[in-house]
Amino acid sequence: MKVTVEDVGSLKKKMNVEVPEDLVTKEINTIYADLGKKAKIKGFRPGKVPRNILERYFKDHVKTEAVQKLIQDFYPQALSEVSLHPVSQPVIDPGELEKEKPFLFSAAFEVKPDIKVEGYIGVNVEAKREEVTEEEVEARLKGLQDLHSQLKTIADARPIRNGDFTIIDYEAKIDGKPVEGGKAIDYTVEVGSGRFIPALEERLVGLNPEEEKEIEVTFPEDYGYKKWAGKAVSFHVKIKEVKEKILPPLDDEFAKDLGDFSSLEELRAKLREETRREKDALSESKTKDRILDHLLETNPFEIPESLVEEQAKGMVSETKLRLASQGMELKNTGVTEEKLLEDYQEQAKKQVRTFLILENIAKQEGITVAQEEVEKRFQEISERVNQKPDAVRRYYEKNGLIPEVEAGILSNKTLTFLFDKANITYH
Repeated sequence: MKVTVEDVGSLKKKMNVEVPEDLVTKEINTIYADLGKKAKIKGFRPGKVPRNILERYFKDHVKTEAVQKLIQDFYPQALSEVSLHPVSQPVIDPGELEKEKPFLFSAAFEVKPDIKVEGYIGVNVEAKREEVTEEEVEARLKGLQDLHSQLKTIADARPIRNGDFTIIDYEAKIDGKPVEGGKAIDYTVEVGSGRFIPALEERLVGLNPEEEKEIEVTFPEDYGYKKWAGKAVSFHVKIKEVKEKILPPLDDEFAKDLGDFSSLEELRAKLREETRREKDALSESKTKDRILDHLLETNPFEIPESLVEEQAKGMVSETKLRLASQGMELKNTGVTEEKLLEDYQEQAKKQVRTFLILENIAKQEGITVAQEEVEKRFQEISERVNQKPDAVRRYYEKNGLIPEVEAGILSNKTLTFLFDKANITYH
């Protein structure tokens, strides 16, 4: 086999492959031999059809199958021989298969840029270290208090106030007609939270248990639920029950009930430490972003369009999955998949550049991913999705996603390496 490579662009290669005549003949003979065992031709017993008769009936079929098989077999061998690693699907020109001649075909594809990242050790970067305030600690403490609160039905009937929880029945109509998904029975609303329909919540204040009322809400043009955007929706609401939130007292007993805390002050100290860790993690993340921005600016290089397109498609898929988790579909948002792909182009380019820079630095510094690290990541994923680690691994193997997991680990390790080597000025 002879292999030559042409540059047909800064990141595009054309690989020309010549398969020797004897290997071509061997492949054709193999196909005819298999065909002869199965072919049914009138006047001949199975397996006894002469070669010239087979050629008369199946010449074009054999030619097509031989070309496909030769490319399938010799394309990866040729890549290995010239040490090329395509990042796009090849565009194959199969050439012509001629009797008693070598078979020639070519494959055009994109490759990664040949880059050498410089200036990544000791990057000068400024970072902000925020102190933990007592207000933040108290806010977290009150969050725990709220989490362990109880709802109690108000014994003496009174009008609804902000902060109350009310059980309602409602039905929505547009122009007097019921709308899809606009009806609910025994629906709980935290009045004033803004988690339901803020304008409707405001109008619930002052209503009494067992009271019914028509409430009209005009939704903005950019409202997330497109069927209601820009429309006036009339809600028939019935107040069925009003509950108030009863908060547990913030004392030592409250702290003890939460776990291994002997006092409220010990719980506060724990919350203070958690807040500190979160602030440090956020500061480190922002600092890593600044380091990457510096490297992107000081190491310009061309990137393969195919990688950008694949990255943008992945971002669109993530968006669709996120919408699905919220019970929505992309088509209902008023944005097309084509528009999303266009909008994600610049972000995708930055992500591809970032990946290539980190991959290059990892190679230069000998940073690798150990199997134990992959297993640890599967363990983390399994805990998050409540599945066994083996089941998670099988899913990733089946869908060819393990290289992505390894690439993610490698990027994180390389970023940590850059962070540890940077000259960071805190203020």
